[in-house]
Amino acid sequence: MMAEPTNPLPEQSEVEVPATDAMIIADLHKQLEEKHNAYVRVLADFQNFQRRSRENETRAHDHGMTHVARAIVPVLENMDLALGHNLRALPVEKLGDAVDLLRANLLNALSQCGIERIAPLVGDEFNPNIHEAVMQQPAVDVAPGHISQCLQAGYRFGDVPLRSAKVAVTPKPD
Repeated sequence: MMAEPTNPLPEQSEVEVPATDAMIIADLHKQLEEKHNAYVRVLADFQNFQRRSRENETRAHDHGMTHVARAIVPVLENMDLALGHNLRALPVEKLGDAVDLLRANLLNALSQCGIERIAPLVGDEFNPNIHEAVMQQPAVDVAPGHISQCLQAGYRFGDVPLRSAKVAVTPKPD
């Protein structure tokens, strides 16, 4: 059988505490209570901060989506107007003009949202951050390691590529 552990500190009722010590203990209890109350307030403030941060993030996301939708909806309405006509009766030139206009409207809407088209030209320097080399293709008057053909445009939002431009690059000599 194990012996009961003894409490090395005597019970308060057993010890007479001098008046100055009692004042010190009372002051320490008061300080402890103040610190505990301050801790509870800081914890509540932090929890409120977290809740407000989540709400602000949701509001910012919704605001961004609204901005994009407002830019694109007019393009969709123009498409609906075009589809409301008898397109088969239009001359090919007018139909081509309508498609060009819709494309320009869509590119403008994307630009309003901060989305930029990446369309490198022949001879531009290859940049792996915004270009994807899908093949090597020799070209006259194009330096090695430069773009010889743009196969598909890319897009970026600020500095963030949404899709790299697919390009052909002139081979480097061995």
